[in-house]
Amino acid sequence: MINDVVLEGIVVRDPWKFMDDLFFRLVIYRDNDLPAKKLDLEHDAGDYINIRLNGGANGLIQIRRGMRLRVHGFIQSRDYRESLEEFINKARKSRNSSELEIKIQGSELKQNQILIDRNVVEAVARRIIVLDSTSQNKKKARTKESLVAAKNVDAEDEPEEKVAPASEIELTEE
Repeated sequence: MINDVVLEGIVVRDPWKFMDDLFFRLVIYRDNDLPAKKLDLEHDAGDYINIRLNGGANGLIQIRRGMRLRVHGFIQSRDYRESLEEFINKARKSRNSSELEIKIQGSELKQNQILIDRNVVEAVARRIIVLDSTSQNKKKARTKESLVAAKNVDAEDEPEEKVAPASEIELTEE
């Protein structure tokens, strides 16, 4: 069976570490020949996926918000268990939920005793190509309009090397 993906997108949040691994989130805008995912009448919405770099938390790889990357790797899923308390704490970090309060009725269970089995799908990177290393700290990321315009440029007329100097990071031996 084949499990091989190539994703190209923009890093949308600062990377985070878990144990020895580094994680970051990409937004990927669909090619014109794929079904649209409409945000509004003028713009398409992006698809979001977490990227996992096994062993990447050692600091040798510098991923920043706003970078445009091409990631070669594979898809994996992981099962985990989350308590209501953990979920509520995450929800409180969002803009409109800081005052969130939950009351449990009909049970003597506490928030940390109510558990749900969850699943996450992520891409595990084997190779990363940096297409544009501009971070939002130095310069704002490209707007949706410029991304749409960039997609309409014919690849033969505008080679990728002219768009941005690419650097490649090989993560595993083949």
